Amino acid sequence: MIDGNLPTALDGVSVTIDGKPAFVYYIGPTQINVQAPSDTAIGPVNVVVTNHGFVSAPFTAQLQTVSPAFFKDPGTNYALASRLPDYALIADPAVVSGAVAAKPGDLVVLWGTGFGATNPPTPAGIAVSGAPVVSAATTVSIAGVSVPVISAVLTTGCAGLYQVTIQLPASVPAGAVSVQASVGGFQSPSGVSLYVAKP
Repeated sequence: MIDGNLPTALDGVSVTIDGKPAFVYYIGPTQINVQAPSDTAIGPVNVVVTNHGFVSAPFTAQLQTVSPAFFKDPGTNYALASRLPDYALIADPAVVSGAVAAKPGDLVVLWGTGFGATNPPTPAGIAVSGAPVVSAATTVSIAGVSVPVISAVLTTGCAGLYQVTIQLPASVPAGAVSVQASVGGFQSPSGVSLYVAKP
């Protein structure tokens, strides 16, 4: 970030979505991560990549008001999650070095993207301050059971990084349990799990 703003080009690489410049987070040999620009369009839009002056053919992506998804710990299906109050990484300690298992009753922060508009509104590409609250109702289920959502906010000092804080119920099953969010009728992808300690 430069002065709290994500760049629209990084090392000669830029992306447009619906003709508007996207905000570049990361570029690699096989991957480009961008934040979509603020746009009122809904539905199929053109995406174009420019790499050192070479322009790709347009390809189509679906633009929605929300598209919730939890980040995963690299190389696993575990949601990128932290235990409060110490922010310890939650995953199977046998799989992820330094991780801890969640326990019934824990407050857990799930890190994600695509949870939609906030109050106050936050334009794309800008590092936020004050943790703006997600405007639409956010629900989370663990092992198919709805759990209390304490808050759903944008992360202070970041652009487009959401944190959803939940409380695990006393009845949460042990082991790798599914975790899924819903915002405005849109669900996060399945196949993401949270690791809960065995009794």
